[in-house]
Amino acid sequence: MSQIIPAYVINLDRRPDRWETISANLDRIGVKAERIPAVDARLLERQEQRRIEDGNDPLYKISLGSAANMRSQSTAMESFLRTDAPACLILEDDAELANDTASLLARIDWWPNGTEIVRLEEAAPVGRKWRNAPPLWSRPCGRTPSGRALHRTERGYGGSAAYIVNRAGAARTIRAFASPANNTDQILFNLRTSPTARALRPVQIVPAMARQRPEESSDLAAWLQKRPRPKYRLRSLRSMSKVRLLMLLGLVSRVRTEYVP
Repeated sequence: MSQIIPAYVINLDRRPDRWETISANLDRIGVKAERIPAVDARLLERQEQRRIEDGNDPLYKISLGSAANMRSQSTAMESFLRTDAPACLILEDDAELANDTASLLARIDWWPNGTEIVRLEEAAPVGRKWRNAPPLWSRPCGRTPSGRALHRTERGYGGSAAYIVNRAGAARTIRAFASPANNTDQILFNLRTSPTARALRPVQIVPAMARQRPEESSDLAAWLQKRPRPKYRLRSLRSMSKVRLLMLLGLVSRVRTEYVP
């Protein structure tokens, strides 16, 4: 099966074990991917320390783990934009992909109109208020080549280990990542706080085609300590009431997105 949508895997040089694991998964399901050397948060930590010693403010307003992740994902998108491909799949090296992923990358006619990013990964609610709330989606706006539903996001959910972004979305995301005020998940998928997410108009695949391997822990955990974040203007009460009205009319609904291999 030909592959017109390229795939990129973000992987630290010091974690060849993770590259081997995800490569085995991709080989088994027939997906070819290019390795993108991840930016090491250890390097950013040393750079920040030197800045502080020289009397400068820290370079990043977000955690160093989030900054490293964004720089790595930006590198992958820049590599994609140097090709002629219409979209690309971005993967973190702890992702596990479903058997029908290759069919998703072999054509682009399934792509939903008006969106710039499609998430394969299980959706994780962001923020304490929504932690136990099922994801909220619009009615299906299409189907993948293997028959999975495509739902437009109606609320913010985390998870950026596996998503497909088109050329417009990649350029938009690179600009947003250049001076970030929040982490990757929030910028890409939190409609309540991120103008970038609202412009990207995310779509979720249901059931999900990817998940982070449960036995893996984040290599960035030690650098994810929170830093002060600027306050965001949340959506107006009128906008939130609109979502509730759409729920009453049955135009949006709560749908679980558990991974199905």
